[in-house]
Amino acid sequence: MPKGRQKVPHLDAPLGLPTCLWLELAGLFLLVPWVMGLAGTGGPDGQGTGGPSWAVHLESLEGDGEEETLEQQADALAQAAGLVNAGRIGELQGHYLFVQPAGHRPALEVEAIRQQVEAVLAGHEAVRWHSEQRLLRRAKRSVHFNDPKYPQQWHLNNRRSPGRDINVTGVWERNVTGRGVTVVVVDDGVEHTIQDIAPNYSPEGSYDLNSNDPDPMPHPDVENGNHHGTRCAGEIAAVPNNSFCAVGVAYGSRIAGIRVLDGPLTDSMEAVAFNKHYQINDIYSCSWGPDDDGKTVDGPHQLGK
Repeated sequence: MPKGRQKVPHLDAPLGLPTCLWLELAGLFLLVPWVMGLAGTGGPDGQGTGGPSWAVHLESLEGDGEEETLEQQADALAQAAGLVNAGRIGELQGHYLFVQPAGHRPALEVEAIRQQVEAVLAGHEAVRWHSEQRLLRRAKRSVHFNDPKYPQQWHLNNRRSPGRDINVTGVWERNVTGRGVTVVVVDDGVEHTIQDIAPNYSPEGSYDLNSNDPDPMPHPDVENGNHHGTRCAGEIAAVPNNSFCAVGVAYGSRIAGIRVLDGPLTDSMEAVAFNKHYQINDIYSCSWGPDDDGKTVDGPHQLGK
């Protein structure tokens, strides 16, 4: 027998079914009001409430700032406002949640209570700040896309060999997607009318240096069709969740194009391409270079540098 436990007198016979049932029902009726009371206030941890509630920031009238003193003030103030002090809000010193006592009330009565509470809190000298709590709309971050090619983009999310990718999904979950940034692809043009690029296309950051006009649309040829710049643009800023193709690594960014590789190229043309519309473009993407490694035989010349 554990210490501190009192022995229960032995009963010669077990309780009958009616007696047991009566005891269970009695316990249930005693429990229900207690549970309903918790549901009405929510408590300081859950802070859920079925009726109006207020967050209140108090400062001690005595100036000591002790939590015990603040707690007493909170209790008295909540009672004066016709509310219940549900306790401190997390670890925020001096911040308390006042809730309306449980019980259904007509809408007119609730509004009258709300006005009374606001008057009491606004007029109390210890209240530094108060705010009625409203329901907030929050959406879970998601990196699930309906683009058919996304499962094959192992460089973004490698499902077969987790970890062998560029680890960008965690950045997306923090809502960092390139929004507010314009990337310009300096290449053989950008087919900006296709479904994955058009919504993010930036015409104001684009130009065609080969044809000397504002439209960087590629000019297909027999050899390769000039698709390279368009593919690069898609890798950067392809629109997600449009049930088409793939997802860009910075799918929230704007994408521009500078067409310069579809014709004779000089040092001065490279220099223009590297700073064209720099007031708009934040990042210049150049996935090309000399035939060698870009420094042994040839590389950027004076103006390009």
